[in-house]
Amino acid sequence: MQIDPNLTAKLSYVKKETVPVILYSRQTIADIRGCISENYGQIKYELPFINAVAVELSKEKLHSVSGHRMIQMISDDALVTKVGRSGPPKDGAGAARPGARTAGYDVQCPARQDRELDRCRGMGTGIAFIDTGIAPHYDLIYPENRIIAFRDFINGRSMPYDDDGHGTHVAGIAAGNGFCSGRYAGTAPCASLIGVKALDDKGNGTTSDILAALQWIIDNRRRYNIRVVNLSLGVPTDLSYGEDPLIKGANAAVACGLTVVAAAGNSGPGRGTINSPGTSPYVITVGAADAADASVADFSSRGPTSRGFLKPDLLAPGVDIVSLDYRNPRGYAVESGTSMATPCVAGAAACLYSMRPSLTPALIKRILLQSTIPLHMEPYNAQGRGVLNYETFFAL
Repeated sequence: MQIDPNLTAKLSYVKKETVPVILYSRQTIADIRGCISENYGQIKYELPFINAVAVELSKEKLHSVSGHRMIQMISDDALVTKVGRSGPPKDGAGAARPGARTAGYDVQCPARQDRELDRCRGMGTGIAFIDTGIAPHYDLIYPENRIIAFRDFINGRSMPYDDDGHGTHVAGIAAGNGFCSGRYAGTAPCASLIGVKALDDKGNGTTSDILAALQWIIDNRRRYNIRVVNLSLGVPTDLSYGEDPLIKGANAAVACGLTVVAAAGNSGPGRGTINSPGTSPYVITVGAADAADASVADFSSRGPTSRGFLKPDLLAPGVDIVSLDYRNPRGYAVESGTSMATPCVAGAAACLYSMRPSLTPALIKRILLQSTIPLHMEPYNAQGRGVLNYETFFAL
């Protein structure tokens, strides 16, 4: 039986008598459910898509459960955070800072176009955002409400909201339609939005919260036609490929037919700084480009991964990006980070699915990477294949 080395280290210094962990079964959850509930602790989440449960155990019982014949591995239920960065000033109701830009379409009006054009803009395809929530900004709910589902793993509320702002800004980059500005819109302004709040009002959550969100998305993917999952979050990792719970979850989601788009992280410019789950070879990992000088943003995390994978996969605009302000349903704000670059790619993936619903995650990734624009004088482990070029999709 294997114990996550990070968990082993954590036990040596943590003062609390209990620790949150993720237990993996050798066979099925049913084989360990009863034993865990009766002898070790209350199960927080059941996660059948990775054959695991999340539970808080005492240190004493942790050592006891490690000897259970049906437990395959025990992982730390580590803190996960938004890939946040101190950005430029936010200028309130619809006023963007001079020099700021949109990562998506520059539209003249939010009016609906013909259905063929709407398909090019993501119509009917669901993008799930695991984040701090989504506020009902007018660019998302007019002329029709495109927030078609909302699930709150933090406070249990039923109506869409965002108490941090990160998730709303991210959602607008992927799927805002420019209703209020007539100018700022995302890369898939006709797509449907599914908000899954798994980060709190400070942008923090746990690994098990993210995994539970992924489980919910997998369970409801057909109901809401969810094809893309946006993860503008992550955690530094030194775990091997088979030990990292977020990578396990992301890989399982891809195996279920979902395109998972993850932020590279804001820990650049050093090598080997890609966040989990962006280190997975199956997800699309996005770094940040500075469109002002056609370069990789200094803060954007670099590869390679610990297993030598080339990462990030590609870049998208991530510096001084205008998107939705959660505090004002008509307002806009400016932020920077790989969190902002990631939904640009998620929206592009949604457009591809709308135009060609039979595509698979592997084919989506291939199309995205084949259409990039390489940056001169930038290393592969900083830019991947280059900058997203979603305009080429209209020729498909």
